[in-house]
Amino acid sequence: MKLADIKKTLGLKTDDCQTMDELRIEIDKLDQKLVELIALRKSYMDQAARIKQDRNKVRDNDRVEDVIKKVSSYAREQGADPELVSVLYRTMIEWSINYEMKKFDELKNMK
Repeated sequence: MKLADIKKTLGLKTDDCQTMDELRIEIDKLDQKLVELIALRKSYMDQAARIKQDRNKVRDNDRVEDVIKKVSSYAREQGADPELVSVLYRTMIEWSINYEMKKFDELKNMK
C-alpha cells in the first residue's frame, strides 16, 4: 500500500504539511492511530492466552523470527528503516509473550 493511501485510510492529510504546527497535529493523529493498533494487537494476545492449551507454546521462537522477517521485509517495501522496525517489534513481541504468559496463568489457574 502506498503512503498516500495509508494516510487517506487513517484520516491524515494526504498532501505535505506547510508548518510545524500542522506537522505536529498530523503526528499526534498518527500516534493515536498507532496506540489504537497496539491495543488491537494486545487483544489478540488475550485470545492467544485463551486458545493455547500449553504454557510452553506461549513462546515460539520460530514464530518470533518469522514475524521479524516479515515486518523487516515490509519495512523495506514501505521505505521504513528495517532495523528500527525489527528493534520495535522485538520489544513489542517480548512484552507480548510476557503478557500472554501472565494471562495464560490467570486463565488456567481459574479452572
